[in-house]
Amino acid sequence: MFAGSLLFVVWLLAQDFFVFAQTSNATCAVSHNWAFNSQKQSPCVVAATLLAVCTGSYEVDALPLQFHYDGPDTQDANQCQCNTVVYSLLAECGLCQSRTITMWSLWETNCASVSINSFPLPLPAGLHVPGWAYLDVKTADMFNETLALANANVTESTAIPLPSKTSSVPKSTSSASVSSAAAQPSLASDTSDSPSPVNQKRNNAIGGGIVGGVAALGLVCSLVFWIYRRRRIAQTNGEVLNSPAMSQHRTDTLASHPSQPTLPMPSITVSSLNLQPGSGSIRSAV
Repeated sequence: MFAGSLLFVVWLLAQDFFVFAQTSNATCAVSHNWAFNSQKQSPCVVAATLLAVCTGSYEVDALPLQFHYDGPDTQDANQCQCNTVVYSLLAECGLCQSRTITMWSLWETNCASVSINSFPLPLPAGLHVPGWAYLDVKTADMFNETLALANANVTESTAIPLPSKTSSVPKSTSSASVSSAAAQPSLASDTSDSPSPVNQKRNNAIGGGIVGGVAALGLVCSLVFWIYRRRRIAQTNGEVLNSPAMSQHRTDTLASHPSQPTLPMPSITVSSLNLQPGSGSIRSAV
């Protein structure tokens, strides 16, 4: 319980670190306020926050004239850079400063793998990523600002909060849960005398065997009684009958006295029961 609470606190502190350990001195023109999120953060700040997920901190510097943001170098490429969401945010960050942008295919050149229309890692707590940042850029191989403006009101993406086990449960309910857990052993002991499903199957098999045996014995007795009664009747009428135990018969006897049909003896088959994550900006001169 204590270890779980400690991990939850560490997670919250880490999320706060990622949210505040990012900066940007880039200034967007007022005409680009549509690109800000609901928390009044520019696309430059949102991009810096996402990039800080992998490095712990990140600063998106303002672009000088004739410069644009480039994709990552081979040694610096990571999941936070190699995705279309950060590319779109930094593209708009450059455009809002009246700078140029690069093509997506050039941005992703040094990425071993890329994420299309998604950010591959959990979003930092409290961050709102504009919905336009998730638009397709691969088809045109370029960020489309006109299309992004048309989707400025698309729902933002936020992190899914982790549920707190202690804060969401009322005290009275928590006490009831403890009481219920304490009473569990006695409940288990009360039901220990009842037969388990395996024992029940074994008992059923034994009972079935006994019933089958009794039925077979009754059948044999009936057969013996029938033979005995038939012989008595035959003797009374003066007939000579062969013994059922005889295995050889004379030919003339068989011809004059056909043998009686042999009744199948019942058999009982008994089957056994099988128990069974450096700071810096990404930029290059045109």
